[in-house]
Amino acid sequence: MLKLPWIRIWLVTCALCSGISFVAHAQDNPAPDLSNDTLIDGLPETLLPWRDPNNPNVQLLDKGWNKYYLRKDMMGDNPKREPGPIDLQRYHVLPTKHAFPTYFGLPYAMTTEDLIAGEVDVALVGAPSSFNPSAGTGWAANYMRLIHNYDFAQTGHDMWFNNQYFDLLNIVDYGNANQHPSLMVQNFADQALVFKEILEGGAMPMVIGGEHGTQVASLLALYSHFGPKSFTVVHFDAHTDLAPPDGRLGMFTHGGAALRWAHEQGLINGDQIFHVGLRGAYESVERMNWMQDTKTNYYFMPRFERNGFEETAQELFEELKGRRIYISIDVDVMDPSVVPGTSNPETGGFTSLQMMKLLRGLMLQNEVIMVDWTEYSPLLDDRRRNTANTISRLQRHMFAALAARKQGITDPNYVHPAMLKDNSAEN
Repeated sequence: MLKLPWIRIWLVTCALCSGISFVAHAQDNPAPDLSNDTLIDGLPETLLPWRDPNNPNVQLLDKGWNKYYLRKDMMGDNPKREPGPIDLQRYHVLPTKHAFPTYFGLPYAMTTEDLIAGEVDVALVGAPSSFNPSAGTGWAANYMRLIHNYDFAQTGHDMWFNNQYFDLLNIVDYGNANQHPSLMVQNFADQALVFKEILEGGAMPMVIGGEHGTQVASLLALYSHFGPKSFTVVHFDAHTDLAPPDGRLGMFTHGGAALRWAHEQGLINGDQIFHVGLRGAYESVERMNWMQDTKTNYYFMPRFERNGFEETAQELFEELKGRRIYISIDVDVMDPSVVPGTSNPETGGFTSLQMMKLLRGLMLQNEVIMVDWTEYSPLLDDRRRNTANTISRLQRHMFAALAARKQGITDPNYVHPAMLKDNSAEN
């Protein structure tokens, strides 16, 4: 008969052979006495380690809070290399659906030095924030690298300018500005630093958000690089995004208050704000009064409807002529039939053709220093990803206009003569 010690030895031997280890369980902690604790919102302060009992506006952070903002290229994880964009594509010619997923299959850059060495004109950069209650905007930056159109990497021709814009411009993918999942406001600061790197490299940032909170980061970067009141904001949006101080969801600022906050801080004047496409259903008389009191410029959709799109577009071009501008685009400025994958759709918006005219006109006649695209939600898009495709095509059209401006064309209504002819009429 086997005795118990042998059974014990056999079990231990089997455990060792199979890689199983026996771990002593930690003892349970005693129940705390929290009767003398200060109460915060009716709860003991010991159980709310993220709150400062003496300052309800302060959120205490854990020791590793900043790990989301540490850069591999700044920590020595990557091998040293000569500055300049890196082409990650294996083949000389390939469809984008087979390409390594960068924006338009373009080369990749990581630092200001890369941009300077590559004489880069435009740097596409993702800002995958997702504060908007309508979920999905955090996925947009990466989904936009996977457009479901049969394009070819690093190639493109435009029918309005008859140019091949990727041959005339140096454009790169600058990766994403990372996002801490809990620290929205700090995310704005880190985004601003990434955008500022691009500006310091002599390139124009074209940001792919994310929700419209990225506008805060854009304004911070532009203020830091160009100085206060040195640029005009052209804000394409169905909504004013002018929430008053008591209506900002308890946050310091967010996408629904960026322009008003910037005005409060003295970063921009009222007449340096142009709202275009406004028609939102949740605006207020207070916001309308604020725009009038601050002499903010506004182009409501009723104005386009009553006076005609062409006439109103020309008025906009004329008012903005000669200004250095930052273009901020909430994709809900377009009609939901055009962009089904937007977080806050509003009926009665621009068509894609109208948007092409507005954007190319501004890119031709103005010095555009920054562009951001916001409020695209891939999770709300249709199966064909029509919203992503529309944004992609509008981006390409802006590249073509910028290339034409680089060649000396500044008329906002310019169209290449060859695109307006019908050869059959000459026969």
